[in-house]
Parts: sequence; structure tokens; C-alpha cells
Amino acid sequence: MSTVLCYLLFVYLTYKGFALLYSPAGFLRSPFDRTQLMKCTGCELLLVFILSTNLIGLNPVLSLRLAILEVLCVLGLLHCNNRPVVSPPLILFFVFLGWVFLGITYTPSPQYGVRMLLKYIFPLLMCLLASAVVRNGEIFLRAMINARKVALASFIVCTIPFLPILFGGVFWTKAALATNYITIAIFSLGLAYFTNERKRNLLWFVLFCLPCVLWVFRTDIMGTMIALSAFFLIKNRLKALPVIVVLACLSVLSIFFIPSVKEKMFFHPEKVSVTDFLTNNIDEDNINTSGRKKVWEDCERWFYAPSPIIGSGTGRVQTYFYEEASGWRRGGQLHNDFLVMRCDNGLIGISLFILSYVAILFHCVYIYHKRHGPIIRLCVLTAGASLFGVMITMYSDNTISYSMATLSYPWALYGTALGLIQAQKQKA
Repeated sequence: MSTVLCYLLFVYLTYKGFALLYSPAGFLRSPFDRTQLMKCTGCELLLVFILSTNLIGLNPVLSLRLAILEVLCVLGLLHCNNRPVVSPPLILFFVFLGWVFLGITYTPSPQYGVRMLLKYIFPLLMCLLASAVVRNGEIFLRAMINARKVALASFIVCTIPFLPILFGGVFWTKAALATNYITIAIFSLGLAYFTNERKRNLLWFVLFCLPCVLWVFRTDIMGTMIALSAFFLIKNRLKALPVIVVLACLSVLSIFFIPSVKEKMFFHPEKVSVTDFLTNNIDEDNINTSGRKKVWEDCERWFYAPSPIIGSGTGRVQTYFYEEASGWRRGGQLHNDFLVMRCDNGLIGISLFILSYVAILFHCVYIYHKRHGPIIRLCVLTAGASLFGVMITMYSDNTISYSMATLSYPWALYGTALGLIQAQKQKA
């Protein structure tokens, strides 16, 4: 039943995407007044549609759906009247992509190298499309409010016991959803500061902070805390340091005082206390990495150590899991995107990647404190904070493989800010 639903939704969403792209115009409800309609171009409708539906993964055709979305982004860029805006941080990311492309020339399986390259490219395509399309801040708000409603639907489906039977595979996995909720939570917190509906948006914020705790995803608890720290860093700069210290303390305390988290964190939770952490007296063998430690050590020894500067070639780790591994590792993933980059593209690759993300964060800080309107400031506040929080989850998850649900939102919001700034310059 759920498989049939996935295929039907795939056909509908594919048709709808192309239909919106080539439609002359359409209407969307204003995010400020539902009785008012906004006239939108086909490209604007397409962007809102993609952001509204990116949490719909459709597991049986997931790779094909990602490929079609990338095609729609490229066609949208070609069809749009405006040119995409390329900032210095994006230029740095282009350099990273160039290095990843070069890595395909010395990988043993170029086809897996191409697959990895496409995963890295998708968030950038979303950013470029948003920067070219969005010249009206209401488009950004409409898209994110729609995305929040779909995120709520995905949370309900994953929480109520019988619903996964009916809708299994329609939405992304819990791991991808929990990472996506970081962006939704930060967006809701931003709305609490920039709109009059403070209480309502704070409730949305709390709601989307809950899943990572309820589902006991340690990585996403940390990602949420880092995103909150980045939120206040962008907003208040150095004045945010006390808040960041408090959030860091809460992160540590959550490990030791939330029973479900502590039980998942350690093999023998009763033998560990917060005092052991403060005195650096925790036994590493007691830390539960869910089977990750051994495979991390193997991949680092096989694919990183021989060529630490340039790595073993783009897609080398994926080649191992899909072509060479045996037993439970066969067909799996490394659950550590940073290590994948080190193994595939070496220190040069991971350095370029991290530098580009840090550059976006500081660019968001710079834009936020310029004399821009509230929508642009909300946009960069959400983009920078959530992107940094989501990046942290790459340490022990497959965030890049989930990029349709995890990375496309903060990247699209950064692109939206660039587009809105460009619109201001054109009016000046």
C-alpha cells in the first residue's frame, strides 16, 4: 500500500514540478494575510513547491527523485529572468566542488565519484535557484511556512504507531527528519523575534526541538544546541558568549541527566557520572558509537592514511560499501561525512568544505548587522544558524546523503538572502 502511494506521489510531484516551472503565472496566499493572494512567476511557484515538498523522500525512488529535482533546479536557472547571485563563500564552495571533481580522476570507481559529486551539488543548486528567483520576501516566508506544515505532518506520521504502516517511505527516515527539524526550529525561533506572534512561534520552536530528544538522536541534540549558539552569535555577536556557555553546559547535562540519552551514550551508564566528564575520567571503551568506531578506524586506515593530503578519490568510501564490503557492512554507509571527505578528498577537500561553511556563517553575521529589512535579517539568521548546526551532524551521520531534507533548506535560505539584497540594489 505505502509503496504504491510512493509511486503515485512521485508521478504527481514530478508532473507538478515541471508544470509549475513552465506556467506563465500563478497565485499563492500571502503569509501575512490568507485572504490576500500574491501573483507569482512559474519559477517562484517552483521554488516554493520544492521547499514545501523536500521532506517527501519517496524511498522506492529516492535517487531518481533527487535527480529530477536537480534537473528542475537547472531548468529553473535557465528559465529565470534573473541571474543567480554568487557570493565569495559560494566561490569557495565552487573551488571545493572543483577539487571533488578532480578526485573522480583517481578514484577506482568513477560512477560512485559522480554520485558523490551530485550529492554535494544539490544544496548549491537550491542556493543558486533561490538567489535568482526570490525578489520578494513574502515568497521566502510562504515557502518556509509550508515546509513547517509538512514537517509537522512528518512528525505526526513518525510518532503515531499505525501511521508508518500506511505512509512508510513517503517521508524521509527519522534521522534525516530530525536533522531537518533543526532548520524548522531555528526558523520558528526567528519568527518569534521578528513577528508579533511570539508565543505561537515559540511553541513551534519547542515542538521541533523535541524529536531529537524523544527519538534519542545524540547527533541532532548536539546539532540543535550548536544551531542555537550560532543563532545568538549572529544576532548578538560577542554579547552572546554567556548564552553560548549556558547552551554548552545544557548539552553536557543532557547526556548525564536524560536517562534515555545516557543509556544510548554508554554501554554501562551506571558507571559514568558528570564528575567523570569534568575530570576527564571517562573510559572510551564504555562509549557506545553504535558500531561506528571499528568501521571508522578501518576506513581511515585503508583510504585516508595512504594519501592524507588528497585522499583515495571521490566516491572511494561508497565504492567500498557497495562493491567490496561483506556482511552487515555491505550496502551501508560510514555515518561520518567528515571522515568520508577525508578518505575521498583528503585534508584539502575537507578544509575547503569547512572553510566554505564557516565563510557562509560569517557572511550571514555581516549581512545581519547591515541596514537591511527584517525579512533579510530573518533569512540570514535562519540560514547561518541552521547551516552550522546541520554541519555538526555530519560528524556521526549521513547528512550529505540526506541533503534533500537536511541541507537544501539552509542553503536555499542563504540564496534567498542574496536574491533579496540584489533586489534592493536594483531598486536603489
